[in-house]
Amino acid sequence: MDIGTSVITPSESAEDTLPSMFWGLDPIYGVFAKLYIKDILELKKSQPVPGVFFYKTHPITKVDILGTIVQKRERERFFSFGASSPFGLNVLEQLNRINQLENSNSQLELAKVVDPVFTAQIARMLELPYLYRNFYDKTFQIQMDSSDPNQQGEPTLSLQRKIKQFLTQNGVKNFYQQELEAIDSLVCIAEQNCVSLCLHHPSQTSQDPPSSACVSKQIHELFQQAVCALQEEGIIFQKVAAHTELYLVTDAEKELHKVTRKIVQDDSTRPKYVDKGCPFHHIVSCVRHSYSAGVSEAAVQRVLDRLECDSEIVSTMDRHYTVS
Repeated sequence: MDIGTSVITPSESAEDTLPSMFWGLDPIYGVFAKLYIKDILELKKSQPVPGVFFYKTHPITKVDILGTIVQKRERERFFSFGASSPFGLNVLEQLNRINQLENSNSQLELAKVVDPVFTAQIARMLELPYLYRNFYDKTFQIQMDSSDPNQQGEPTLSLQRKIKQFLTQNGVKNFYQQELEAIDSLVCIAEQNCVSLCLHHPSQTSQDPPSSACVSKQIHELFQQAVCALQEEGIIFQKVAAHTELYLVTDAEKELHKVTRKIVQDDSTRPKYVDKGCPFHHIVSCVRHSYSAGVSEAAVQRVLDRLECDSEIVSTMDRHYTVS
């Protein structure tokens, strides 16, 4: 049920732990929280946002309760006073409609549970301690430490998308990482994220701005992470695995597409592959032998997907391919 203000007294108001813009990050926000009745009655009211309450550091808007109904009492929501109108509008009728709508919206939807042996209640009694121990009683906070992989992931993803967009729009066929680090539009994205990471680094004081050395190091590392992510995705690859070597854009490397298609075309006619098609790992092995030993499986898979999209090959079963 939605939490009503009738169960909260003014003295129970509390300052919110975090700004409301961060409440959606809490997995408990917006779900039906299964709380003890005692804790529901003691929820703290949010000052800036009506209808939001707090159990410790968790914003609560709805609760799910289970119990035995022992009493039902209905109370009037408000009184309506009206008079006739000279313009043909029946004010009393309109107020009655509003009253009915308000009453219908305020009704609680109760689901009757037929549970003669108290199975549901026992299950709830066992579930609640687990929920409190693992979720409700744990402090909700946003980790800003740059060593947190989750905090590093979003800046990397942002730069990764921007690099991918840059490669496509400019028809880039190959590049060195240091060349990317000289592109203003890419550096701008990286710089914005890295300044934030440096500001929240444990060694950084709030009074001092982040040093240029800290930001430069973070920018370089962020580019490395983004480039590695693009490699794992198969967007780019290296003929020779080394950080200083040239990166090739998979979609633009026509020779790789040509070699891969020929392997599928030739080997799918062999007796052992004629029925099911060439298996993926066989194609990877042949590509590495005929084209370059440094080609990743992700890059080969991307080439196969592109060839299939262009109707040059077809997949016959799970990761088996033949010519169309």
